[in-house]
Amino acid sequence: MNSKLASINAKVLTSNDTIQNNSHKVALDSFVSLMKVCSLNITLQSRHSEQQLNEYYDIYFIDLFHCDWSEAIPNNILQLAKHNKVVLFNVHNEQLCERQLLLSGFQGIFYLSDRSDIILKGLNEVKNNERWFKRSSMNQAFSYLLKKNKSSISTLDKLTDKVIFPTLTKRENTIIDLVTKGSKNHEIADQLNISTNTVKTHIYSIFRKTNSRNRIELITWSLQSTKHIDPTLN
Repeated sequence: MNSKLASINAKVLTSNDTIQNNSHKVALDSFVSLMKVCSLNITLQSRHSEQQLNEYYDIYFIDLFHCDWSEAIPNNILQLAKHNKVVLFNVHNEQLCERQLLLSGFQGIFYLSDRSDIILKGLNEVKNNERWFKRSSMNQAFSYLLKKNKSSISTLDKLTDKVIFPTLTKRENTIIDLVTKGSKNHEIADQLNISTNTVKTHIYSIFRKTNSRNRIELITWSLQSTKHIDPTLN
């Protein structure tokens, strides 16, 4: 297990025209040192390029010390986050909207003001395929997706009794319906009269079949798939 975690390859992208700035260098060196403590294999690049973004790494860490994405996140970064784990670090407080980052598929965010112990905890969470955002931001994103998904399903229910995803089994369709309505594992178990472990097994299977890593991505998949069933749902 530990040896497997130690094999994680991380690409760190920073800006070569500001790295000579002393305060930036201190912040970058400090974060990279913490990454090494977490046994990440690091490749440091001081320039963003299309070629570097096309190379495969387990996790991409993008340094935002002097980066201003207040208008819009660059499209190449958005595309990268759709298919890879992308973590932002050296972020100034209130610089970015965490809910939007979550909905765009980013894996996590670390602020310049974060303590070392908090960063270490977050890095280990990211290594274990978990997202690292403020709990309030996670709740906001989850609530937003639930509301949007319920609206689409409610409209579709006028045409059919229930949204059926053909790639899932009958039981998995029942469970994904409950998940998209906000039900927790123990509530699903009680309603279906099965154990919570059985619920977890089904949910892991659903994650695998839908290429989802968590409930937020699963609800996003459900919402997009529902629109494919009826394209008029926008």
